[in-house]
Amino acid sequence: MPDPATPASPTLRAFRSATVALALLALCVAVPGPARAESPLAEAARDLSSGEHVHVAEGGPEVSEQTLALARARLSEARTPIRGALLEGVDPARAVHTLAEEVGEPGLYVVATEERAATGGVTTSLSWTAVGIDTGGADLEDHFVFSRGGPVEQMVSAVDLLDGDLLPEVASAAREETVHVHPAVEAALPDLDTEALRERFDGLDDTRVAVVPPPGRDTPGYEEAYADALLAPLGDDGTALLAVWTHDDFDLTPASAPEGPAPEDLAWLLPLGPGPDGLAPALHLFAGAVDGNVVADTRAALTEDHLFVHPRAGADITESERVELDAALAARDEPVRVAVLPSGARLEADPDGGAEPLADAVASISDDPVVVYTLDGSGGVEHYPVRGDVSGGGYDLDTAVFFGLDHASARNSVDGLLSELGDASVLSADEPASGEGTPTLPWPAVVGLLLSVVLTTVGLVGVLGRRRTQAVREREQERLAAEREDAETMEELRAEEAARVAAIQGENDRGITDLGEALARAEAPATDSVEEFETHLREYEQLKGDNERANDIDRVLAVRRRTEQARERLERWNRRQRDR
Repeated sequence: MPDPATPASPTLRAFRSATVALALLALCVAVPGPARAESPLAEAARDLSSGEHVHVAEGGPEVSEQTLALARARLSEARTPIRGALLEGVDPARAVHTLAEEVGEPGLYVVATEERAATGGVTTSLSWTAVGIDTGGADLEDHFVFSRGGPVEQMVSAVDLLDGDLLPEVASAAREETVHVHPAVEAALPDLDTEALRERFDGLDDTRVAVVPPPGRDTPGYEEAYADALLAPLGDDGTALLAVWTHDDFDLTPASAPEGPAPEDLAWLLPLGPGPDGLAPALHLFAGAVDGNVVADTRAALTEDHLFVHPRAGADITESERVELDAALAARDEPVRVAVLPSGARLEADPDGGAEPLADAVASISDDPVVVYTLDGSGGVEHYPVRGDVSGGGYDLDTAVFFGLDHASARNSVDGLLSELGDASVLSADEPASGEGTPTLPWPAVVGLLLSVVLTTVGLVGVLGRRRTQAVREREQERLAAEREDAETMEELRAEEAARVAAIQGENDRGITDLGEALARAEAPATDSVEEFETHLREYEQLKGDNERANDIDRVLAVRRRTEQARERLERWNRRQRDR
């Protein structure tokens, strides 16, 4: 029989308890608890501390990939450090100071958020702080309230505001090259072929083009300083074009010296606010408009050749194809001369940019019929006036041009013209040789076929005549209808914007009035000084004047944002005085 167990001593019990405690502690250390999610602000601070310049949080203000790429490229080269965060669900005024403290580096810090209303409206709030940098007297508050674009574009333009580098860079580039594309724009638009763009301007020694990010001072008239810088190295007939990235589009501002084409005529030819994909076509159009020798070059070429393709037209016709088409046009019983020109050349013949005067100027060199195709900046056929006619073939010349037209291709249009005139299509696949795979018809069938063709042709002459008249009439009606529709659309858009501006101004008036009443009820200075409270009063007075002067949608929205921020600052003032 086993002996009864001996009771454990107090020392042994203590040892066992300590062993269990150590085991439990080890278990707690070995098994990690649930990970705590990093706050959006902490994530932004970590991102910006690691060298990023713009942090975009999920749910933060929207920004296009191209504008974000522009900002990252521009801010990375800035002398004054600028860091920004697009966040959701934070107070920008507090978050921007926390962000600056967490990063711990000198620079300009910007935090922006968006609030989306149930009605679909979006309100953007932005705060900034400058830490350990010399702002050079720049009015950053005015910049972030009034400068164009969203928060990211405002960060981009702040680089020039603080560093003042953009205008000197443009002036320096104008002395060295015809086309200057800012490196940040090149980085943001990798598909923009800058070398091909420069080739389009080869030989235009009295022309300058600058494509730049938004400048720091974009008050009305700022373009004049850039125009002067671009025109400075040029003669009295110099021309220039400034393309500024704005709202994911480009603002195009042409300029010219005293003897150059009128800037308003150039502006009329250019597209309004082309996007990144439309930038190169717009610049191509400008190159054709300022060449100045397109008509003279065309007249000289057509005295020898039957097809002239101007190098600034951007046509899809290779030199070997041009030679083939030229030979086919010359070999006709009634030769036809064809010019493929840049659409901007219309200004050389007519200040109003009409295509018909251009055709008159070109056609006067020859008794042969002349067809002029003008191409837009993408190489598409825009206008196709005709001078003279032919008597042979199935169509007259004007109708043959119309039915042979391919708006997307000058190559196919010229080849189609030959085909519609009854000639073989020069650039299509070769026809099979005679007797090789071509079935022969018995003589009675041939006679019947010829008789059928004769009868069909007799009827077709009348049909084609009516078709041509109808086609010309329809084209004119379509043109007039399109002009009326464009004019009506622009008038509607202007009216809608004016109504929206007036409505927002009214809302702003009520908001500013509420702000004034809140100022009258504000807590007396206790924690803060009277001088600080006076800044609230000055902001109130400035808001009243700015709202009255705001005449476009961007400015009235900026006043609304500033009014909301002024109310928030006043509420923080009241809380500080009460919590003294």
